[in-house]
Amino acid sequence: MAGLRLIQTYSSDSDEDKHDDKEDDKIVNKLALPDSISSWKGVSYHEEVVDDPLGHDGRIRSFKHERGNWATLVYIKYTANDCLHTWINSILNELPVQGDIISSLHISLSRTLVLKFHWIESFVEGIKLLCRQFNQFVIQLTDIKVYCNEEKTRTFLGIYCQDENGVLKCLTEALDNLLAGYQLPSFYKDTSYHISFFWCLGDKQECLKEILPSLTCSLNKFLAENMEDAYVHVNEIQCKIGNKYYAFELK
Repeated sequence: MAGLRLIQTYSSDSDEDKHDDKEDDKIVNKLALPDSISSWKGVSYHEEVVDDPLGHDGRIRSFKHERGNWATLVYIKYTANDCLHTWINSILNELPVQGDIISSLHISLSRTLVLKFHWIESFVEGIKLLCRQFNQFVIQLTDIKVYCNEEKTRTFLGIYCQDENGVLKCLTEALDNLLAGYQLPSFYKDTSYHISFFWCLGDKQECLKEILPSLTCSLNKFLAENMEDAYVHVNEIQCKIGNKYYAFELK
């Protein structure tokens, strides 16, 4: 209430009094935003960011960058060994398109979300409590599939992840319930859990689908010779919010 009275007083004074230009300048200077507020809780003030695809290999943002909005992703981190990296690089010459290898491998459990700053603390706590309800589990790598984002601006090759016990599905459903509380979109209905390892610009699904059988055959041969790479032991769930990373252990 005290804050409202101050606002009313300021408004009343502004209506009744007339100031010359010099006095107006003094008021503007007095009302300048303090540094302590502009960098509240370590979050620096930023001017509007104009997206430039040339600055990141032609990729286009799926949503506008706005101050106070934090790009967020929930996922399972996958650390590939040197042998798998060697296999990935060995198939590049077979691809009919130009693109890039993805260095940070993971299995997405959410879409890329837009999280408000004041939601972060409760959102992180919610995922922590959610993960305490799930035991550690194992998934198997099987074949190669092709994926395209909703905007049809990028196409991906990914290694499909088979989850015989259905833990991944239960995990994403629980996560969807958490997201609903923030009115954030749920995961894709036609869920296909995978590890994307290659991307290219545009919708190149048709030409890449033609070589999927040979790529899958090559992968299966590699996994047969390297059985330890065929399985992923999931011990924790990761979350990236802006430039901050969080890890939540499963039971």
